[in-house]
Amino acid sequence: MIPYILLVLGFSISGCSSQKKLPDKAPFEMGPATCQPWTGSEEEAGSGLLLEIPILSEDLNGAQLKQAFFRGKIADIDLESLETGWVAKANFSEQKIEKPDIIMHADPKKEIGNRPPQPKKEFPFVLDADQCVLSYMEGETLKYVKIEGVAEKNP
Repeated sequence: MIPYILLVLGFSISGCSSQKKLPDKAPFEMGPATCQPWTGSEEEAGSGLLLEIPILSEDLNGAQLKQAFFRGKIADIDLESLETGWVAKANFSEQKIEKPDIIMHADPKKEIGNRPPQPKKEFPFVLDADQCVLSYMEGETLKYVKIEGVAEKNP
């Protein structure tokens, strides 16, 4: 009985935590990350936040940037070549979402065009407001790197 209890206790202590341990070192060198809120000139353009991370390395050492996780949102990363070098950009846009018309009828068969609400995906990381996570492919493996100290610029 006692060995069983010790075994269970050992697994519970060494079990996986709810928060992933994220490395803060990538196979490429990055400069200081910044974010800047933006607003479109027309209401339909929406608003959002642009995250920019300078890539200081000559190349990404075989890594392919995928997504950025920042302030509870997820965005794809685009690489842009500037005179000063490469910059990884992620645009977290907040466009107004139009609610679809819902057909309400006494006959349930006439409500067939209604779509059920989609559950919101859970954000996979617990981050402070000045932290973000980048995902990248290294070979066939998806990896993550945590970036601290994201500075916010004025709009």
